[in-house]
Amino acid sequence: MEPKIVTKPAFAIVGMKYHGENKGNEIPQLWNEFMQHTTAIEHVVNPEMCYGACANLDEATGEFDYLAAFEVSANTAVPAGMARWDVPANTYAVFSCTLPTIQAAFANIYNTWLPNSAYERAPGPEFELYDETFDSQDPNSTFYIYIPVQKA
Repeated sequence: MEPKIVTKPAFAIVGMKYHGENKGNEIPQLWNEFMQHTTAIEHVVNPEMCYGACANLDEATGEFDYLAAFEVSANTAVPAGMARWDVPANTYAVFSCTLPTIQAAFANIYNTWLPNSAYERAPGPEFELYDETFDSQDPNSTFYIYIPVQKA
């Protein structure tokens, strides 16, 4: 699984946040709730693209923050019950994936690809990008995992 290396400018996302280990499959539940409240988000850059961003992993507990979100214009108000993350400009290793293979993809990225690449994990959130071609009802539908990287 060789990634595409891309640079992406800084951007902002607004959505619903989860904090925990996802042991009870809370992230899919978060997406279901988020999709019911998307009309509350103003100034969405592209309503055909959603982000699932991860940050603040606590390696001791396995807990992390996850945001199901849309990219928004600068200075967009944050609706009640939602959060805004400012994602810095970064270089990313981009991997394609499907929902049934997401755990195996992350394991491969961190246990195989990254240690054997010319890159190391860079600061900043990683994210899943679900573009206009993604269909959540199709298990073979592709989305993309973006891992912030820098030359080792």
